[in-house]
Amino acid sequence: MADVRPFRGVRYNTRSAGDLSTLLCPPFDVISEAERERLYAGSPFNVIRLEWGRDEPGDTPGNDWYARAAALQAEWLASGVLEKDDSASMYVIEETFSFAGNDYIRQGLISAVRLEEFDRGVILPHEFTRPGPKVDRLELMRSAKANYSPLMVLYRDPGSVVAGIMKRAMAGDPVANAAPEGLPSMRLWRISDLADIESVTVALADTQLYLADGHHRYETALTYRDEVRETRTVSPGEAVNFRLMTLISVEDPGLLLLGYHRQLQDASADELSRFREYVLGAFDLEDKGAIDPASAAGFEAALNAISQGRVAIGFAGVEPGRLHIGVMRTPAEAADELAASDYTRLHDEVVRSTFTVEREQTVVAFEHNAAAVLRAVSGGAAQVGFVMRAVPIEPFETIVKRGQRLPSKSTYFHPKLHTGAVIQSLEGDL
Repeated sequence: MADVRPFRGVRYNTRSAGDLSTLLCPPFDVISEAERERLYAGSPFNVIRLEWGRDEPGDTPGNDWYARAAALQAEWLASGVLEKDDSASMYVIEETFSFAGNDYIRQGLISAVRLEEFDRGVILPHEFTRPGPKVDRLELMRSAKANYSPLMVLYRDPGSVVAGIMKRAMAGDPVANAAPEGLPSMRLWRISDLADIESVTVALADTQLYLADGHHRYETALTYRDEVRETRTVSPGEAVNFRLMTLISVEDPGLLLLGYHRQLQDASADELSRFREYVLGAFDLEDKGAIDPASAAGFEAALNAISQGRVAIGFAGVEPGRLHIGVMRTPAEAADELAASDYTRLHDEVVRSTFTVEREQTVVAFEHNAAAVLRAVSGGAAQVGFVMRAVPIEPFETIVKRGQRLPSKSTYFHPKLHTGAVIQSLEGDL
């Protein structure tokens, strides 16, 4: 059963740190180096220094940005830039944003959730992970003993119990608000009433939780917990057993699931030739004109108009300089939602036609912005681009509940959650 708990969140004291809008950042894995520099320049207290600090000349293991993050966190706590709330709470967050000309409001419940092995069937993944990001996040947890960015986790709310408690909390004044550049505007409320907290915990106890964003960070939290357990006895209520999460109802109208695109780069001339030959034989291709990043939105709209009953992929550069929408000629042999997915068939059939699993790790890169894929291909940084449709939420939930996993980077829940709005300390009890 899911164990959803309140915790004593660590939050910015804006009287000391300044406007919260200048202090937050996205999760590390979507921040470019240029964006990191902008965040550094925006405030000396921006959480980027803790989430993804700079490497410096002369860094050595134990004397690197992970160590600087831990030291800086301690300094900010001592000086009052960061403060730990006086009692354990859950937090309601409301995010307001626009996308493709439409306005959205997304609401979530920030809580600490007990870590469970995936085979327990309590917290369910939906995609496979890669080792690189887990090594980085583990070093940060070892050094700073904190989680700065919540995982995005989906749930169903039978009887709308959680929604009712969140709505009641939001009737009061928020404890924080911000409008950071490049992120949604946000408002934050605390739930500290013990009866309300108990109602949330009971309502979610028998609910399965679906990892939407943060698989690498979740698996890293399991590894860190197990490392600590190997060194000492860990009591059940200690923070190391839990992970900071933002829980969002699958029925939330602001839950926006987008496609996660790919690009082929650094393939040899022979590989590229064989790959293009396979695509031309396996797909019915509709020419959509010259590759132009400005046409990305229209290209995606045309792709999304194709029936979900067919495998459809947008190609940039299968024929040099041209855009095509490709519909796979042969239907999936299985009726299973995973087997029929655009992402599964792209990787298991199209990519595998030319590249081994090991070679794929080198030549396939991921990009969440379709225009950026078209820019990469038109500018020569990539050889072929793949513009992908979103996995519909119903098949997504079916795949997850079956215990199946999509290929890595098959979903992009937009926008990313705020890093630094509420921080979880991993020292002591929750």
